[in-house]
Amino acid sequence: MALCWNLVHALLWTIVCLFKENVQASSCAEVHTPSAVVPFGSSVTASCYIKEECPLTKGREFHVKLYRNNIFIHSTMTNEDTRTYEVLISNFTDARAVLECCICLSDVCEVVDALEIKASSPPPVPQNLTCLLNLTKPFTLLCKWDPGQKILDISTNYTLHIEISDSERFVCVPAPDEHFCRVPRAGFTFFNPMQVYVMAVNAYGSVTSETQELCPMKTAKLDAPQIQGVGTVKYGCLGQGWHLSQSQSWITRSLHVEIKLTPLDNKGLSSEQVISGKARPGNTVEVCGLLHGMMYQSSMRIKYDGGPWSEWSHPTKATTRMKAPTGRLVTWLKLLGPPVNKHYTAQLLWKPSLQFRANSMNVSYIVSFMRTPSRRERVRVTELQHCTFQLPVGVRKVYLSAMNAAGESSSTHVTVYRRKELDQSCNLHVVPQSEETALVEWTGCTGYVLEWRVSWEEAADSISFEILDKNQTSLVVPGLEPYKPFDFSLYTKYKEGICQNSTIMAYTREKAPSVSPNLKFREFRPYIELFWDEIPLQERNGFITGYKVFYWDEKNNTRVLDVGTKTSVILKDLRPFSMYEFLLMTSTSGGSLNGSIVTMQAPAIDSFELVLILVSACVALILLFIGAFSCLSNNKCLKKILWPMIPDPANSSIKKWTTADSLTDMPTFKEVKEPVLVYLSHFSLLSLPESELWEEDEKLRSNKWTYDRGKADEGHTDSSRDSGPYNSEQLSESVSYATVVFAGAYRSQPGPPPAYVRSDSTQPLLGEEEPSSPSPFEMSAHMDVSAVGHFSTHQENLKTEELQDSLLEDFPMLRSLETHN
Repeated sequence: MALCWNLVHALLWTIVCLFKENVQASSCAEVHTPSAVVPFGSSVTASCYIKEECPLTKGREFHVKLYRNNIFIHSTMTNEDTRTYEVLISNFTDARAVLECCICLSDVCEVVDALEIKASSPPPVPQNLTCLLNLTKPFTLLCKWDPGQKILDISTNYTLHIEISDSERFVCVPAPDEHFCRVPRAGFTFFNPMQVYVMAVNAYGSVTSETQELCPMKTAKLDAPQIQGVGTVKYGCLGQGWHLSQSQSWITRSLHVEIKLTPLDNKGLSSEQVISGKARPGNTVEVCGLLHGMMYQSSMRIKYDGGPWSEWSHPTKATTRMKAPTGRLVTWLKLLGPPVNKHYTAQLLWKPSLQFRANSMNVSYIVSFMRTPSRRERVRVTELQHCTFQLPVGVRKVYLSAMNAAGESSSTHVTVYRRKELDQSCNLHVVPQSEETALVEWTGCTGYVLEWRVSWEEAADSISFEILDKNQTSLVVPGLEPYKPFDFSLYTKYKEGICQNSTIMAYTREKAPSVSPNLKFREFRPYIELFWDEIPLQERNGFITGYKVFYWDEKNNTRVLDVGTKTSVILKDLRPFSMYEFLLMTSTSGGSLNGSIVTMQAPAIDSFELVLILVSACVALILLFIGAFSCLSNNKCLKKILWPMIPDPANSSIKKWTTADSLTDMPTFKEVKEPVLVYLSHFSLLSLPESELWEEDEKLRSNKWTYDRGKADEGHTDSSRDSGPYNSEQLSESVSYATVVFAGAYRSQPGPPPAYVRSDSTQPLLGEEEPSSPSPFEMSAHMDVSAVGHFSTHQENLKTEELQDSLLEDFPMLRSLETHN
């Protein structure tokens, strides 16, 4: 579709073009002007003649329109018969204009003819005519001018006119399209004035620039002078001899001279000074009013009257004549601490006053004091403006003088004031005025000396001071450096000494720190601690207002911690095994600085620590579970373990003893080969066979009731064998309180057993504080159990009945031992 439209558009355009060619070929109209080029701003008359044979007008109603650069111009018909239309342009100011004549049928207009008109005028007036004399051979005068705006393609010719006198003239014609001209030596004079102007001519007129009167010599730039030598004529003066270059040595007239002097040691002096004068070439120029004994670097330049300055000559150096120093010095003496070995450590600082003159390049200073009225003792000779020395306690004055090779100045007397510590409040504060000045103010005290220095410099040569007036409460301190901290100290003088009131640190201007601290890490599992060192004082560029820690993980989750002025922070919100990036920002009131990005993995509990924690937790839980289960399941067993019941034989009854109850607390025996004793609450019942009765009885009598572990009663009941394995140690620790021996036929037993043996047991029952157990008893073995009425003692001389009554009376609980069928 687009292709078809393009073809149709091309066809229509071709038809229109052919139609226009046919119309133009038919010469329907003709546009006429008196000239195709008219003066700029003049009136122009143009006409359009419609021809009879024009096919656009035959048998049709039409009208004619004239256009100037596509802008309609009202026209009038001057001759109806000839069909001529005329237009008047009163002020033609266009550089180029196209006049078109159109035939219009209804609202459709066709251009039938056109004419281009150009405007022209005389050239613009040349401006800025300047001339410069060249004094190098061959001598020429170079003149330049500004031609102004160029008019179309109309050529313009320029000529330079020089009128030396009424009868002498010179014309210089430059090359085409050049706006300067070189006048040879024959066309001008050096020192006589002359008239110079430029004329511009084209086809429409000529113009002349403004006439200038000049002297060629005043336009010449001389070569730099050559210095012959500099000498010292008298005190404070330098004489400088000079001459012109060889090509300009013919000039003998007086020239303007400027001498620039720069002192090489410019302490307390201006950077440079320029002295002007007038002198003939070859004469010596004398410069006075200089400092004595000072080395100066000098340069010279020259010019003719009204002309440009030459270049500066090569610099030369010279020193004025030397004199002894004059004037006085401003001093500041302070004692550093209490006396040691009858000597103070004194620090003396000084600086030149406004009246002081060193009068030489090399000046040294002499510090001395007088021990006696007739003898002065030198302490130090130095080229610096400070010194530290040992001062005897009795000295009240110190003398300071300046000395050079020409002599020594008069001495400056320095009074020694003792150091005094006073508790006086003084409010000192500093207000920056500019980058190099600060206003120091104080209230609550009287100032005597204000001292300041760079904070990190301890040397005495970095200290500056100012002696204050009596009622002065402020001082503007100059010569400070921005971004450096200064310590300002105020001293007050009393009748008995000098006291240091206050010291304050201040900046004239602050900016971001020069460096940022390096981040360091310390692990406190599972946390980490970030810490850093403080920035050195010389790199802070201001007071540190705070630190900010930025850190983010792999997912770019960023967190910010404002830690203030602290230099460490503990991070507790880190995920174990995650990589984090950390950034520290250091801020002052003048800006902030970011440090380097540091990457670190968050710490976690290692495998060894994890195993220890898990094992400890599991063991604790198991023990806790076992203990709780034991307490809940067997309260009686727990009670026996915690509070064991130990029966007291004196308060016991055999009727309550049973074999089952006795065996519950006894260890079980895996193998019982021989009968053993069965203890019933510390009573042993032994049943022996008849064959061993008498033999055992003899052993008992001979061994005093000692038990033989190798033998046991064969007739022991089976219940004792099921009680578990036998522990010999436990048996050795067991002690029999009484033994009851039963014979099979209850025959008469041998004599009574030995006396009761005290137990070695550690049980509290057997302590010395417990009551003694009764003497051992035996039951007669030769009588029936039913006939046994009591235990018999080993007292053979007592009768049976008396013994029985006494025993039952003393031991009523033994009645329970009586057995019945």
